[in-house]
Amino acid sequence: MKTFRVGICSSDPDYSVRLMDFINSDTSLGINAVMFSSMNALREYLEVEDIDLILTDDTSECSLLQKGYNYYDTKVVELSDYQMVRSHSSGLEEEAYIYKYQPVSVICKLIKKELLAGTDSSRRVVECLGVYSPLGRCGKTRLAKTLAGYDEVRGGLYVGMEDFSERMNGLQSNILYLIKSKSPDIGEAINTEIITESGIGNLYLSGTYADTRDVTSEDMKMLLQELLKTGRFTSVVCDIGEAAFENLSILDVFNHIYMPVLDDQISKNKLEIFMKYMRDTGNAHILRKIKTVHVPDVEAGSNEMIKAVWRLKNGDDEWS
Repeated sequence: MKTFRVGICSSDPDYSVRLMDFINSDTSLGINAVMFSSMNALREYLEVEDIDLILTDDTSECSLLQKGYNYYDTKVVELSDYQMVRSHSSGLEEEAYIYKYQPVSVICKLIKKELLAGTDSSRRVVECLGVYSPLGRCGKTRLAKTLAGYDEVRGGLYVGMEDFSERMNGLQSNILYLIKSKSPDIGEAINTEIITESGIGNLYLSGTYADTRDVTSEDMKMLLQELLKTGRFTSVVCDIGEAAFENLSILDVFNHIYMPVLDDQISKNKLEIFMKYMRDTGNAHILRKIKTVHVPDVEAGSNEMIKAVWRLKNGDDEWS
């Protein structure tokens, strides 16, 4: 399930806290609320993180566009002390607002309505996620499969790019060859090779590292575009092995990269060297997309793994 992030900035901080706590206590909403003390603090946050919707009673710094208020390319819904009647004399569409002093359950429904406004119910891929780690036996595949299963909109797709596939029939996959040759048959081949296990779509690009070691970012872009065309998934999660990592730019095609880590000293040293290598090779910008996570030693899709993924995607520091 996609989790939306909503920023709350009210002149009444107690109101912001109560609204934030209520939203975050109901995981079924699929919303993670973050409170800000000022619009400047919100602006600084937007420089490094994305927000899907802003709720504020201070629109003085917001731009009034054809479709309502906007703050640094983010949609704004005004929190109002009054139930207002809008005038349409300006020719603009009616600006979105929420009356602050109504049942919070109603407020949450209105927030969700604004988040989904204009969203095509048959929307296609909206998130492309990578799971990579320089460490072995750290839970990479379990995390990737749980992330794919967490998508409850149209479903997620797990894409296996490990050094050695867990499936023997992965040796017969010709997906990478078709991508490299820019074959017009790639779409049909993808649809044929996607299999469903435990409610999750699975696509294995290859059986061994020999095929994946020369994958480029252009190859990955083409693959993701073809997956988007299917209209079957709202998220794609790639389980990336060392071979595909020969080309560092491959990580730049993903919206987010989740990196499982371990706490022993050797693993910490390896991670430190990896980070330095990324900076030294001109890939420091990719590090901003990486979020580290301690993966619990449980099966993919188990309740504990699902809770871990929820905490990870909602910014719980315990898991990052």
